[in-house]
Amino acid sequence: MEQVEQQQGTSAERRAGRRHSAVLLLGKLCGDRPGVCLVHNISANGLMARFVDVPTVGDPICIEVRGLPPVSGTVRWVKGQKAGVQFDSPQPYEQIFSNENEDGTIPRPPRFSVARTADVRLGDRKFTAAMIDVSAGGAKLEAVGPVQPGLTGHIIVRPLGTAIPGTICWVKDGRFGFRFVSPLRMDALAAIIALR
Repeated sequence: MEQVEQQQGTSAERRAGRRHSAVLLLGKLCGDRPGVCLVHNISANGLMARFVDVPTVGDPICIEVRGLPPVSGTVRWVKGQKAGVQFDSPQPYEQIFSNENEDGTIPRPPRFSVARTADVRLGDRKFTAAMIDVSAGGAKLEAVGPVQPGLTGHIIVRPLGTAIPGTICWVKDGRFGFRFVSPLRMDALAAIIALR
């Protein structure tokens, strides 16, 4: 009985403070083995997220979300693919809802550095490009030959083989941004990141 009361007290303490539910932010797991999670709710003291590679209770973890730098914490509970993370120190989580960073830039979802090959098709033109980074909303690629902003088409990340439609949104020094028509699902993004 005493143990149950202690657990309830601990749970109440964990949930103290304002919490935003159903924010559905993409989270980037930082460290030696990058990964992806989907944040369902967040407060100054922690978050709850759904993970592709589920952590274990007690694991140290570092997560980056839109509007916040990488935040360190500890996994406090796990249920199925969801886990609760307590931050090492309180965070200004309200920044995730801001349309502008303090320096005037626009907050964007975390990007994952990758070294992948992608087959690109823009109209009748087909070529191979190096994928430099990826997020749920798009990718940065590098290729030889001219491309222009506004061109539409698709990319196929090897060896996944799935066509991802989108539009070239910028071009600079042989590199270009490819904005996806719709955001990648968490498992598709995780598969791209995990490719060896």
